Amino acid sequence: MSDEIDRADAAAGMAPTRQPIAPQKTTARGDKSEQVERTYEYLKQYGYFPNRSLARRYPNWRPAMAFEPPDPSVYDEHLQKAVELFQRANGLSPTGEIDQDTVEVMQRPRCGFPDNVVDDDVASFVAQGNRWPGPAVSYSHTNTTPDLSVAEVRAALRGAFNRWGAVTPLNFVENPAGGDMRIGFFSSNHGDGAANAFDGPGGTLAHCFFPPPNGGDVAGDCHFDEAETWSTNLPPTGIDLPTVALHELGHGLGLNHSADTSAVMFAFYGGPRRELTTDDIEGIRSIYGARFRWASLSGVVFDPVVAANADGRLEAFVRGTDGALWHIWQTAPNNGWSGWNSQGGVIEGAPTVTRNRDGRLEVFARGTDGALWHKWQVAPNGGWSDWSSLGGWIVNPVASVNADGRLEVFAQGADGALWHIWQTAAGGGWGGWASRGGQLTSKVSVGRNRDGRLEVFVRGTDGALWHQWQLSAGGGWGGWSSLGGGLVGPPVIGSNADGRLEVFVCGTDDALWHQWQNSPGGGWSGWASLGGGIDLPFVVSNADGRLEVFARGTDDALWHIWQLTPNGSWGTWQTLSGGLIGGPVVSRNADGRLEAFVTGTDRGLWHTWQSTPNGGWN
Repeated sequence: MSDEIDRADAAAGMAPTRQPIAPQKTTARGDKSEQVERTYEYLKQYGYFPNRSLARRYPNWRPAMAFEPPDPSVYDEHLQKAVELFQRANGLSPTGEIDQDTVEVMQRPRCGFPDNVVDDDVASFVAQGNRWPGPAVSYSHTNTTPDLSVAEVRAALRGAFNRWGAVTPLNFVENPAGGDMRIGFFSSNHGDGAANAFDGPGGTLAHCFFPPPNGGDVAGDCHFDEAETWSTNLPPTGIDLPTVALHELGHGLGLNHSADTSAVMFAFYGGPRRELTTDDIEGIRSIYGARFRWASLSGVVFDPVVAANADGRLEAFVRGTDGALWHIWQTAPNNGWSGWNSQGGVIEGAPTVTRNRDGRLEVFARGTDGALWHKWQVAPNGGWSDWSSLGGWIVNPVASVNADGRLEVFAQGADGALWHIWQTAAGGGWGGWASRGGQLTSKVSVGRNRDGRLEVFVRGTDGALWHQWQLSAGGGWGGWSSLGGGLVGPPVIGSNADGRLEVFVCGTDDALWHQWQNSPGGGWSGWASLGGGIDLPFVVSNADGRLEVFARGTDDALWHIWQLTPNGSWGTWQTLSGGLIGGPVVSRNADGRLEAFVTGTDRGLWHTWQSTPNGGWN
């Protein structure tokens, strides 16, 4: 069968340019005429009767009618049913008659992509089923048209990609060396099957193939008829390329034609239509979902944490489904990411990670025996040691760094008190566990004062915020003191540009509350609300020193709020969209851009980032 199709396609390649075959006159049931046969040929070309060449290039395509009519020149019941399906698929009254409205629609320029309908109610948008694995999809230009400059063609296609990208999680990148989707202008039979041969001005304007595996070597490719006069200005002086490109890319992303006559994915060209409609957006989101502003790092993850290597490359650590520690890292500072790699072990709860004075990362986690276990890079940015136990019986460990570079880990002990353990020298061995007393009902949060003194914050049994601090940098500790308030969940600590600590909590009203030191290392302000309906707050400093808080909103999206100036007042909550069930955690790239990581609803690790330091997002 394949050889037979190849021969048919080769013969079509030697044939003269096809002319539009649409019927020119209305026709009544029972008529036998050339007009009836033209109607049949038209419907066969666009997917309503068996067509071997269409079946070859569109493997998921099925003809609307399973069998050919007994006599294609006779307008019988079989052909009438095909006409009715065409009418229903293209916004016409489904009379089954070849009436004037139907003739006029068939004579309009249109997409060469076959209509994919069934003998049933025809929906508006229709999703084909295949999709790009994404979220990154590349494209390239095979050639351009002499009707327009190269810059005009590239801008028209870039604009069309941007419109689809704005409503999906997909990110489109031009790759001159050869993209996933290849775009070009061609005439007549151009090597992708007789059914796809262009027919000169009018008729078929363009076609684009579904994502792989459909379409084989042309999956995702978009072809435009060079015989048309292409235009990008408004009003157009020919066929509007931005409109046709927007439509064709919809096919290349997995959409069939829509029965909604106002939709971009309606099969027929009717002048400029450069913006997606609700029908188009609902259709593409049925395949890919809404745009998160996010990219996926995949995996099935729990409790992500992120740290920066000595060379500035971010590295994320998670607990995997096997209980082991897994990690993924930027392959270069501010750049792309590696694949996932296991560091083994069986850990419970979230890991915690910090950096030794010489730049080596060190990870800590609770083992299945309740003890604190750790492993470390054997050289900055390098490979890793085996797991080693630091003993104890703890939950929720948190690692920090003293002013002299010695690591220190804080955790809740079996008695509910705060316990800690520390390196006896920077990068060296460890002492034993010591208790700081108290009764914790949250994970501990640790900040460092401008003079180097560590200060710890926890939720007490009374629901208030409690803290204690080193009496000198790297030295002994004072006792517990209350900062009042009513907390839900653990506090988080930020450091202002001037060195004043600022603490943030989710209040009992689900708003974000904060208080701050009145001077570096000094007394505290008292509580103030930043509003919102949030949980899981996380605070980080921008490159210019402005604090920014990230949290999950009541809609499960990521929201953020930030200081308008370093050490200054705060703006209002803004959404970064998405859907998260864990996180967020936020770190800063080597170039100063913040990058946020969350566990998505698919349990994968997702991230989004500032486009510029201190700037907008992704």
